[in-house]
Amino acid sequence: MLLYVESSAFPIHSFILQCNAADTLARIRAHLLHILYQMGHEDHQFRMRYKGQYLRDAYTLEDYRIGDHCVLKMVPMAKKNESFTDVRAERAKLGAGQTTEVKLALIHEVAMLKWRERMVAGFSGILSLNRVFTLFAALMFMWYFLSPYQPWQYSSFLPWAMLIYCIGVGLITLYTSEKCPSYTHKSGFTGPSSLWPQFFMVTFLILTVMNWGVAVFLMIRFILSILDYSCPSDESNDSCTVRGFWSYFLAIYFTLHAVYLFVIWSMGVSLLRNFRFRVGDFLEEHLVVTRDVEKVIETARNGRVKERRQAAFELATLATTGDDSKFRIVAEGGLEVLISLGLSTDEATQEYATEAMAELLTVPAIQDTFVELGGVTTLTTLLHSHNSRLVQEAVTAISYIVADSDDNKHAVVAERGLEDLAHAVQGGTDATKRNVAGIYLDLAFSPGVRAQMAARNSPTAALVSLCTGQDSETLRLALQALELVAIENADVILYQEELLNHLLNIPRKSSDAGIYLLAGKILLYFAESPEACEKMLAASNLKSALHQFAKTGDSILQKVVAKVILCTLDQRQTAARAKELNLKEVLLYIRGHAADREAWNMADAGISSIEAALFSSFAPGPDSDLGSLLSIKKPLSPFERRDEDKGGEGSGGSADGMSEAGPSSSSGPGQQSAGSSRGSQQSVRAAKERPASAASSKSSSSSSSSSSSSSSSSSSSSNKSEKSKKKK
Repeated sequence: MLLYVESSAFPIHSFILQCNAADTLARIRAHLLHILYQMGHEDHQFRMRYKGQYLRDAYTLEDYRIGDHCVLKMVPMAKKNESFTDVRAERAKLGAGQTTEVKLALIHEVAMLKWRERMVAGFSGILSLNRVFTLFAALMFMWYFLSPYQPWQYSSFLPWAMLIYCIGVGLITLYTSEKCPSYTHKSGFTGPSSLWPQFFMVTFLILTVMNWGVAVFLMIRFILSILDYSCPSDESNDSCTVRGFWSYFLAIYFTLHAVYLFVIWSMGVSLLRNFRFRVGDFLEEHLVVTRDVEKVIETARNGRVKERRQAAFELATLATTGDDSKFRIVAEGGLEVLISLGLSTDEATQEYATEAMAELLTVPAIQDTFVELGGVTTLTTLLHSHNSRLVQEAVTAISYIVADSDDNKHAVVAERGLEDLAHAVQGGTDATKRNVAGIYLDLAFSPGVRAQMAARNSPTAALVSLCTGQDSETLRLALQALELVAIENADVILYQEELLNHLLNIPRKSSDAGIYLLAGKILLYFAESPEACEKMLAASNLKSALHQFAKTGDSILQKVVAKVILCTLDQRQTAARAKELNLKEVLLYIRGHAADREAWNMADAGISSIEAALFSSFAPGPDSDLGSLLSIKKPLSPFERRDEDKGGEGSGGSADGMSEAGPSSSSGPGQQSAGSSRGSQQSVRAAKERPASAASSKSSSSSSSSSSSSSSSSSSSSNKSEKSKKKK
């Protein structure tokens, strides 16, 4: 297949490569090194990129799903001008772009290709000599089969051997003149057989061997005829002389042709072996497979700028070849070198060193050594870089550290790691944000780290900002982390003003029921807080969001939605707002499409509570130290109203006051069902149970509020009766 390579360093060039799907990226880089060698830029340092992803030498084109006619980017390693601000004065400090081993391998391959070019040119030239032998074979055929001298006078097989020989010479001449390829180091194979040079050479060698065998047979036959030469007594001298002349001529001719065929056959065998060589056979070995780790690490320690950059890139490539290579790097002190290179002044060196560290940290046994050497501090420092690629590699390395060990989690958090991760979210790529969300989730599973996250505002603010993106996986991880933080301290969640809007806008971003469930659980914390509940009810899209959550058909999510609505009915003001928003429709939908019995009971209890409340009779309660905590008034039954009317008439016209301050302590069936259902719905919350103290304080406050309301109502009724007496 064909690949097209573009480079910003060579804007007027477009490199075209012929390769296979099983070729590694190291072989592709070898092709480009050959082209750069012809251009005089073999020291140019670069790496490959496809669709925004940097390609590693150890993987194949098939691994990256790179197909025919794809366009790759050849990105210079030092793509930032800031990397050279301190070295422009002395260019000698930059050093060579490629290692000595790579340069020697490149020179060796170039020498082999140039030898191929010369051999193919000489082979094509010497094949033209075969036309002379073809001409003599044609004359021989005419003399043998058209002359008056009978050819069977030598032997019966000789005419057939001559016929096979003539046909073979003609086939070789026709085949080579039509199919022989040409080759140049710059353009490669050209000609009719440019795509199958090995097939051409194998066919040519088979024809040559067959023709060479016949020529050797004829050579031996005519040499023997010369040795046995004698003129019969009945033969004329002229005919005997002619026959002897042809015997000598044919013996010499077949000897020369046999030698010629052997020479071109030897050249063909040499070329066939050379045709098996492909560009990159030696370079790939030095780029990927066998590297001297000690030399690479020594170069990384004491080399110049380009040499250290190349060494960091080689270590990153070597780390991708397997666990054995990773342990070799660690055994030779590669971790310390990479940690120091991570703080280099050259940005490209930092990037490749961080990539190498991320590859090494995929092995859990290396993570502990890395943490002991203080590598976590280097990674968290790199999170403040302006290079998004560098930040992404650092975040990837940290994600490996926190995924396997709780001790390593504390090491990440120890030195402002939470704040550094929050800084990485700002301006990071989608992959960086996804990894940061996963890191926060892994950290939140540790109780000690979760307590630190709940005590600080920056981690929660970072998680809230992660909820603004369009990536579903990032949103899921961020919501899971927020739920765990809310278990530790719900106030830090309620403090985030933008979180509520993000939660209610989730139905516009995703249709995943799992994300809806996480958002509903966090909304439950807002519903349980009176102030947060008022803010939630003030949102215009609350009803649509809850209705969308309920439509998923998930039983747990339906119960969470019902619980959220039931919590809005605990306070008088919020209950009135809930009725204005007509949240009853959501409960009706849940009751009509309930996934289980418990969800139906909760929805039915909420509907009964809303229908039983006299929202029109709400009036501001008296001010007190506890605030306005009056319970929702329930409508009086017709029998209770009749008793109130009779009592009012007997007490001298105070019925109006008594009816206004009716018995708030009476409880109808709706209240009992609502209370029992709310008590049974505490199992819905998977995150955390409400403290018993809060429940007791709530009950005491409700009782005190009811007592204060009854006293205030009695005082108001007595004042009204006194005023009526004065009027009379």
